[in-house]
Amino acid sequence: MKKTMYVAVSTLITVFLMSGAALSASDTTAKDMKGLIITVIMGTINNSNELVDIDGQTFHVADNEEGKKLFSHTGHKVLVSGNVIEREGKKQIIVLAYKLIPEHPDY
Repeated sequence: MKKTMYVAVSTLITVFLMSGAALSASDTTAKDMKGLIITVIMGTINNSNELVDIDGQTFHVADNEEGKKLFSHTGHKVLVSGNVIEREGKKQIIVLAYKLIPEHPDY
């Protein structure tokens, strides 16, 4: 299981770095993005289109192109890379890339 997780994380980071993903969140300005760190979070998408990590923290998913794609995976485990910011006292993730985590990984 650990090997699968390491491969998934490595693949996600590689895909992100190779793709040159552009941020297009409608409510996020270039000023907001300056100096942000890419964060990788494993969790589940709930019915409110939020990412709930394995520790129970909730992140609102920004309404950018990748975030909208992620909305279609409600109830699934995902590995998400993006920028976490705080807006109005709530954590928000601007999704740069994501990968579905299979329920029964092939070994």
